[in-house]
Amino acid sequence: MNTSDPKSLIISPMLYLIICLLVIPFYSCKHQAGSDNGFKGDKEAVQLANRMFEAIGGKEAWCELKSLYIKATHEEPQLYLPYKSEIWRGIDRFELVIEQQNDSFHVKAVVNDTAGAIRYYDQRDTVRVFNQDQINEWVFDHKHNIYVLLHDLACSPADYTVESDNNKSMLVFFKDSVYQTSFELDSLLRPHLFYVPNPDGSVAGSRFTHWSTHGGLVHSAGGHPLDSNFIYLTEIWQPSNKALRETFGEEVFILD
Repeated sequence: MNTSDPKSLIISPMLYLIICLLVIPFYSCKHQAGSDNGFKGDKEAVQLANRMFEAIGGKEAWCELKSLYIKATHEEPQLYLPYKSEIWRGIDRFELVIEQQNDSFHVKAVVNDTAGAIRYYDQRDTVRVFNQDQINEWVFDHKHNIYVLLHDLACSPADYTVESDNNKSMLVFFKDSVYQTSFELDSLLRPHLFYVPNPDGSVAGSRFTHWSTHGGLVHSAGGHPLDSNFIYLTEIWQPSNKALRETFGEEVFILD
């Protein structure tokens, strides 16, 4: 249910390895160390990562992001009507509220790293509590949300090693030698293609087709997974430098 950064392109672990070997032939297990307060990696890759952040508002602004509200319209081929999606997300502390609805359905989920539930307001009229495995899936998705990743990259660059391809258009980030995310940059150095791992080792990808700027942050305002099984356009993108509850109040967490 992570609609702002959908994970729909599924690549087998073997194909993922082939992609790494073809797209990132220069990568080795022995990374070159960078500065203590910046990304680790070879000089050109580090410079490109810093330029990407300059293009999208700067590390300081992304590090200061603490919570985010997004309202978007989604269209899916299998659904007759589009639907609205609203997401309230804590960035540096996992708290998430997501509500989706149109004339035929209405659901709302509230979840953090210890508890979660979903309420069906439509004809189902019921509440379902998440078990720990389901909560863990939500936590994994949160850690690999693009805005959470950009925040963590901006706040703790020294925790990451970055590599770039020969064309200087792809950035790949590792943490403790574990793949975290990769971005393909457009001509303005914005990350218009976004990839993250799935728990099973496959890879999910999204393409961002629209852009906007709020609070000094350049962000995606529309796009789709790479298999285009749905598209979305953002109507509201409201960042805050305060925690989710402080910004939006307790009422958004209520499943009445």
